[in-house]
Amino acid sequence: MTENIHYIAGLIGKHLENSLNAEENSALEEWINSSENNRSLFNEINDQQQLTANLHRFYAYDSDRISAKIREQIPAFGQPVQKPARIVHSRWKWAAAAAVLLLAGSTYLLLTDQQKQPPVVVAADPVTIAPGKEGAILTLADGREVVLDSLGNGVIAQQNGTSVVLSNGQLIYDPARENASGMQYNQMTTPKGRQFRVTLPDGTKVWLNAASSIRYPTVFAENERKVEVFGEACFEVAKDARKPFLVTVNNKAEISVLGTLFNVNAYENEEAINTTLLNGSVKVAIPSSARADGVILKPGQQARIGMHKATEEIQVLNNEDLEKVMAWKNGLFNFEGAHLEEVMRQLERWYNIDVVYENGIPDIRFLGEMSRQIALADLLEILRRTEVDFRVEGRKLIVLNK
Repeated sequence: MTENIHYIAGLIGKHLENSLNAEENSALEEWINSSENNRSLFNEINDQQQLTANLHRFYAYDSDRISAKIREQIPAFGQPVQKPARIVHSRWKWAAAAAVLLLAGSTYLLLTDQQKQPPVVVAADPVTIAPGKEGAILTLADGREVVLDSLGNGVIAQQNGTSVVLSNGQLIYDPARENASGMQYNQMTTPKGRQFRVTLPDGTKVWLNAASSIRYPTVFAENERKVEVFGEACFEVAKDARKPFLVTVNNKAEISVLGTLFNVNAYENEEAINTTLLNGSVKVAIPSSARADGVILKPGQQARIGMHKATEEIQVLNNEDLEKVMAWKNGLFNFEGAHLEEVMRQLERWYNIDVVYENGIPDIRFLGEMSRQIALADLLEILRRTEVDFRVEGRKLIVLNK
């Protein structure tokens, strides 16, 4: 089915370029005439104003990024399009046909193999639900809480000889001396709808996703650097062979590293704790289990630990989609192969909403990616062509299985 999607997408792209040959034109007309849904979508794609509106409404890419995605998803324009064994005459299955981009004579379709349904009505909330933004709550060593998204640049606290500086949307720890008396801890927490960055006392950079937290000392000990994480975070660890960097994840797993770039996803409502290595080397272990010795990851690998399973084991996955793993840090949603439940959990955290299912959970998978900077109502316009309907009540999104 995916091959047919790309085949038709390629034909539509060549149609917009006026470069279809007779055989390709016949195949496109056959697809258009096979259902009213196909004809309606084709008419939408041909609307130049609608295409331009979709570009500005749903995406915040630069031109190079869009062009790259087009080349990934659609056969090269100007080259013969490989015809599949047959064109499916039954109604196509779509999950997001609204995101159609026109750029330099090319088209990128955000499509899935879910059946397109008649348009559904989304009950829009009178108050626009905006996307998440930069912000966090810093809990100081004495228990005081500082709301970071309400402050300007400058020194906001002194912690055990360390200056805590807010600078252009990130928190920076600047220790006056390497070894302070006693250990004092700070904690950064991002509520739903917030994300933030912090540079730790050793220079390690941490990006914290929504609904997450990190606890760390204001000055690291002489022999190790140890932090605690809940939720999702990306680490770019400063190299220091004298001091291993240790990350305790959800009080269950431990990651050891000297200097590297990796991502940890450990939300309680997800199925697993996922540690994905981008470069360098890390060891992932479960201290309380027989696998206390852990496993060592190579770049591109992911260590997966069941979040709520009775048996404690570490599964190593190869060749992970690093672009999908890091999408949140790069300001994107990446829904490649994601089930509806997974998509809704991401929306809950980023838009600070609660999602409930009224008539069961539809079995739908999605493809594609989009900016995290669009309003919820705009995102729902993409999802409105699936097998589900929605009702919005305040900050509650109710999913209706049709």
